[in-house]
Amino acid sequence: MATTDPTALAAELGKLVEEVAAGADKARAGGDILRLRDRLNREWDGAKPGAYLSEEAYAALRRRCEAAHARLTDRFVALRDTVPLSEPRLVIDSEAPTHATFFEADTPAADWAGEAEAAIGAAESHLGVTLPESLRAFYRRRNGGTTDFFLATDTPDAPFVFEGDAALREADEIWRTVLPGFGLSSLERLKSLGTIADGIDFGGEEESWRAALPGIDRMIPLSSHGSDLWLCLDYADASPEPSVVLFDAISPDGGPGRITFRRPDFARFFTGLRRHAITVEGGVAMRGTRLLGNEA
Repeated sequence: MATTDPTALAAELGKLVEEVAAGADKARAGGDILRLRDRLNREWDGAKPGAYLSEEAYAALRRRCEAAHARLTDRFVALRDTVPLSEPRLVIDSEAPTHATFFEADTPAADWAGEAEAAIGAAESHLGVTLPESLRAFYRRRNGGTTDFFLATDTPDAPFVFEGDAALREADEIWRTVLPGFGLSSLERLKSLGTIADGIDFGGEEESWRAALPGIDRMIPLSSHGSDLWLCLDYADASPEPSVVLFDAISPDGGPGRITFRRPDFARFFTGLRRHAITVEGGVAMRGTRLLGNEA
């Protein structure tokens, strides 16, 4: 779905929603619903309708899309009740990442190798810091990118297998998402958290992130989710390397945020990362909640 013409885009998305809703009615297994849901999300997000359609056209299509999602949910529940599913199960892969397995793209970017050192040097010069060697190794391989390795835990001897609804809720508490952007930012996008904060209107100094982070100008975000979660290299007390911290800008007490996770250096942060293992639900391969699309 590559068109950006508003009329054609609206027609294509309307057709997509209709086909998914019709497919939901014909589905015979939970895996059929998962595939339809994945198609709807993937093609809708890929079209970026909010960027090309008027507010009225987008809102109307969005309501149709939400109705299709509701239909998918209803059919999934109906199919589940007809053919009860086994207890929900979540498995964490016990293997730590390597430089070769970390990025979803499994081979180095060939056209990047000759530019990497210069780009790393330029980023360090702009930031006024030296990046940890263990992080530089990633940027030599690829200029940022997505990964499945975004989980970590502070729980000693944390379990890797969780079965049942209660256990899955526990898993979310034990194995936390510490790479909130599900990947590393590219070198040219790196800037201090202080620079980012200066572009935000907090409404007052007490609400500003600077109130919670005295060393904010020496914190470099590597991954973020919106303006809520920031994984940063913390150079405020670098000895001999920066620590790695997760800054949660949404504080439960209404304050300017707090540090919720810390590792003494990037190397130990990296070796502690884990990802969801591949499981099979309704004949469909999944990694956590992400559909891989392969038949079992």
